[in-house]
Amino acid sequence: MRSQRERSVLWYEQPAGSWFEALPAGNGRLGAMVFGGTCRERIALNEDTLWSGEPRDTVREDAHLHLDPARKLIFEGRHAEAEEIIEQYMQGPDIESYLPLGDLELQSDKEGEITDYRRELILDDAVIRTQYRTDGALQIRELFVSAADQVLALRIESEQPLNLTISLGSPLQYAVRRTGSSGMALSGRCPVRVLPNTVRSDEPARYEEGRGIAFEAALHVTAEKGRIESSGGRIRVVSGRGVTLLLAAATSYDGFDRDPAAASLAGRPRALCAERLREAAGLGYSRLKERHLREHAEKYGRVDLELGGSAADSGADADALPTDARIRAAAQGADDPGLAALFFQYGRYLLLSSSRPGTQPANLQGIWNDKLQPPWCSSWTANINVQMNYWPAEAANLAECHEPLLRFVDDLRESGRRAASVHYRCRGWTAHHNIDLWRTATPVGGSPSWAFWPMAGAWLCEHLWEHYAFSRDEEYLARVYPVLKEAAQFGLDWLVEGPDGFLVTCPSTSPENHFLTADGSQGCVTYASTMDIALLRNLFGRCMEASRQLQKDTAFRELLEQTLRRMPPYRIGRHGQLQEWAEDFGEAEPGHRHTAHLAALHPLEEITPEGEPELAEACRKALERRLAHGGAHTGWSCAWMISLWARLGEPETAHRFLGELLAGLHPNLTNAHRHPKVKMDIFQIDGSLAGTAGILEMLLQSHRGTVRLLPALPENWREGRVRGLRARGGFEIDMEWKDGRLIRAALISRAGQPCRLSAGVPVEITADDGALLTVEAEGETIVRFPTEAGRRYEITAAAPNRASEPPAVSSSAASHPSAAYQGGELQ
Repeated sequence: MRSQRERSVLWYEQPAGSWFEALPAGNGRLGAMVFGGTCRERIALNEDTLWSGEPRDTVREDAHLHLDPARKLIFEGRHAEAEEIIEQYMQGPDIESYLPLGDLELQSDKEGEITDYRRELILDDAVIRTQYRTDGALQIRELFVSAADQVLALRIESEQPLNLTISLGSPLQYAVRRTGSSGMALSGRCPVRVLPNTVRSDEPARYEEGRGIAFEAALHVTAEKGRIESSGGRIRVVSGRGVTLLLAAATSYDGFDRDPAAASLAGRPRALCAERLREAAGLGYSRLKERHLREHAEKYGRVDLELGGSAADSGADADALPTDARIRAAAQGADDPGLAALFFQYGRYLLLSSSRPGTQPANLQGIWNDKLQPPWCSSWTANINVQMNYWPAEAANLAECHEPLLRFVDDLRESGRRAASVHYRCRGWTAHHNIDLWRTATPVGGSPSWAFWPMAGAWLCEHLWEHYAFSRDEEYLARVYPVLKEAAQFGLDWLVEGPDGFLVTCPSTSPENHFLTADGSQGCVTYASTMDIALLRNLFGRCMEASRQLQKDTAFRELLEQTLRRMPPYRIGRHGQLQEWAEDFGEAEPGHRHTAHLAALHPLEEITPEGEPELAEACRKALERRLAHGGAHTGWSCAWMISLWARLGEPETAHRFLGELLAGLHPNLTNAHRHPKVKMDIFQIDGSLAGTAGILEMLLQSHRGTVRLLPALPENWREGRVRGLRARGGFEIDMEWKDGRLIRAALISRAGQPCRLSAGVPVEITADDGALLTVEAEGETIVRFPTEAGRRYEITAAAPNRASEPPAVSSSAASHPSAAYQGGELQ
């Protein structure tokens, strides 16, 4: 089989004809989409803090006055009247938009016959390379965006003299100036308001003098065996054989609560660009590339995945096909496990390129956007999408990429306190479904079906817990516990007694969906949607566990326990489905793209087939009903299906939805979001990253205190291997399998936690000193054993003649303390 490096390449035989064919590069802050043109090259640029707007207070001081009247109407079944009150009196202004920085363009004077064209993204290197011949002369361009040195670097080498015109432009208001004899800079200021893409206007952007975020992109050019000329806002390279371009970008953004137009920040973008370019130029291209490769490899190289052969149905080596041809073949039903593995690693690459410590979190499009009015403002949509972006972060061994979202949640706690207090007279903090750079925590305008949803805080807090669950770092848990507690305090205050005596959320929506009442009318606002209850049950449970682990807040823990006993149970409806609402309403759109009520199954662990088989079956019925009516038609919705079916232990169904996701990708392997109400082409990164998470769920699960190896392995992946995955409990896992069964695995314990392991086959476990380990067996395929931090444990399928024997005990295992199993983990 091909090496990982050979398998981890996206490549094409022609330049990109559209933005959806261009290849992405990024360092978490600075992004580029590279088209790979010949006579004209376009590189679309982004900077992750380039947004419209400025700090503002979006709370409605009178919103709380309408809360009790809305609740009364809801409990009386007068849903439409409650919705009218909420939309008119309890929602606020729209959020701001993520903006494009502009384009770097290279125009060649020479036009000739183009042959031997190849454009590629080498994932192992995070380098985009374009090469071709013009009238027989070879030209090679390679580009990377360095996290180590915070610049974009582009190197061009040619067998014949290069004559290039280089320019910078932007869809924003800007000016270009010369910076010395071999440089130029584009600078400007962002609009203070950009209308959402759903609003049609002749003037979608509003600028105001002295307000908004200032920005700069600065370019430094060097040429070998040629000369550089600068005039008219352009740079000319004449007769160069080797050309290097270094680009830096920065803004005046200095925090969600600071005015970016403050006098103290006026020179910030220029100074940052100048410093970064000076340091990068001093290193030189070769050293820059060396530092970039080393920094990238340390993170990206932690994981390797190999899934069987490629294109077994055609007998061809699909790795030898261009990536766009592989996607077209997948759409025709080709079996290509290698494409799934490439997509998985590409998801890791995209997260690493769009989310790094100190940057903003990956938004709806990661960090790549070329539109002044991007779809849904290219914001952080917190009723599913931003969470999806980070589902793979921990298990895919990119925990540091989670940091921007964890810091984002802490920021929201500040703005969310005011939203909770003023809008709802509640303690703690909350946020709603649309969030921008300014950490807007209030509900925006529009239908309450999507705009009114004060559960974002509860869901985002699960990411704080997940970071702890995978690391078992109690110092970290102690730092974030106040954030969890305050979100739980909001949940406690938000609950009210419902008609049946349970404590319920009200008003409540199931994100973006509508129900049918007994008289056939549509509604979206009710009480105790299943998703609300799942999120609060989960949050309260996490707070209780954190309280126990930290040995603090006993009284608060007891209050949460008492509250949980008064919350409604999960209910099964007349179709055998898990109900989406407290009442067994009909569905206005039975095939709706959201499956919000199934968050209890995934990504949460409220429902499992082992622990709650009847509810798990109800989840299955709900999925089948959605799909029978055309559900999962958007990219992210299809991606979620992979994980949901994997949690249900249905590998072939999970694999079918992975196949549908792969078949619908854009040519550059990114997720194509096809919304039934939107006719434009859209890229949303959530489907790409949730698809990566789905593959992880098929290979490794670790919820409810059990590490499950190959829990949903499909027939098409009968053989393969993976290295470097992470599991909850502080474990790192390697696996190899053949004929659909585990052959061997290795487990490294990073935190010294006990392990409950389900391998699907009887196993033997050997410590790194060669001694056979004492294990406690639960049936034939589940074992429990203690671990020590830093030690490696080899797991092998037991020989057939030993599979039915009790697990062996070695004297060396006595060094591990005995343990009793309680509640999903050893205590």
